[in-house]
Amino acid sequence: MRAAVQRRGACPSLPEPMATGDGLLARLALAAPMTPRQLAGLAELARTLGNGVVEVTARGKLQIRGLTALSAPRLASGIDALGIFVRQGFPVETSALAGLDAQAMFDPRGLADAISEGAAKLMGRLAPKVSVVVDGGGALHLGGLAADIAVTAGGITLAGVPFARVAEDRAAATVITLLESLAARGKAARMSELLSEHGVDALRASVGLQTFDETHELPPAEALAVHSLNDGAVALGIGLSFGQSDACALEALARIAETLGVAHVEPAAGRALLLVGLAASGVAQLRNEAMRLGFITDPADPRRLVSACPGAPSCASGRMETRTLAAEIAAFANGRTIHISGCAKGCAHPGPAAFTIVGLDEGAGIVVEGTPRDIPSRLVPLADLRAALRDMFEKNGA
Repeated sequence: MRAAVQRRGACPSLPEPMATGDGLLARLALAAPMTPRQLAGLAELARTLGNGVVEVTARGKLQIRGLTALSAPRLASGIDALGIFVRQGFPVETSALAGLDAQAMFDPRGLADAISEGAAKLMGRLAPKVSVVVDGGGALHLGGLAADIAVTAGGITLAGVPFARVAEDRAAATVITLLESLAARGKAARMSELLSEHGVDALRASVGLQTFDETHELPPAEALAVHSLNDGAVALGIGLSFGQSDACALEALARIAETLGVAHVEPAAGRALLLVGLAASGVAQLRNEAMRLGFITDPADPRRLVSACPGAPSCASGRMETRTLAAEIAAFANGRTIHISGCAKGCAHPGPAAFTIVGLDEGAGIVVEGTPRDIPSRLVPLADLRAALRDMFEKNGA
């Protein structure tokens, strides 16, 4: 195992953690759900081997922070000892309720596995962040998740552009062919660039598929809800404040969930956890306990409108502290998205936000309707930032 050099576009993993300001960071893509007992064990590992911070990313991956060169290998062996299965090979994303969502149109797991197996030969030739989604639909559909290639019940889309209808028995081979086209362009290529270069019609003709022009606007998928499962039980979704939890709180939640009969726990897109297999009679108690431990249970909680990376001192690239600031200004969101980024990379929220506060060498930049990479409309010394933000929010109707 080695520590990967920190660079934009790199993806940390369990065998190759990434160096950050607070040590090494390992990202886990689960191959199977965890039991509450396994989650409690993982939280204990994060506390004893890392700095006790556990994160769920916007795409539903687990992250353990604050590891060292000595403790990172022990994390890997500890996870193995707990019986937690981490996905190997090419990553293909499915819903956290895949195979269980009572509203889903199909079970995406078999197709996802076939694509993952077939694309394994391309790993190392593709850009690290190339993403494939197989979306079975349902209450927790992945329609809001950006992907180079997405397979749904209606067909295939490329970088959000409708591409083609495809028979189920051809879907895996078609996706792999498209990934091979990406790999041929080099290790930095993304599907949006391939579309720009060749056009969707030429790509469609290259795989011999029919035109797919239909698009259906789906209501946003909301993880923080009670979801009906196809076996009669339910799943309760809870959120992590800015995607982060203290390991002690997470361990306590896992113990309570086990007592209440939760079958397994699954990280979900949107920085959430799903507590799956719960009897409906236990929902209120589990929700109250989660709230007591600091988790988000209300979909309207203003913290959900604020994206914040770890910032300084947790990240070596961070030019300012972010999480405390995020907690302080969440109440001023007033229905608007706010992005607090420790540096110009914008890892926590790649798209534009109503207000972006970005750490720079010269202080804090404030960007209106943009990203951390845009030119700030205002540059404020860090010492004056909170006062400047209060003034800005008051003038903009907070």
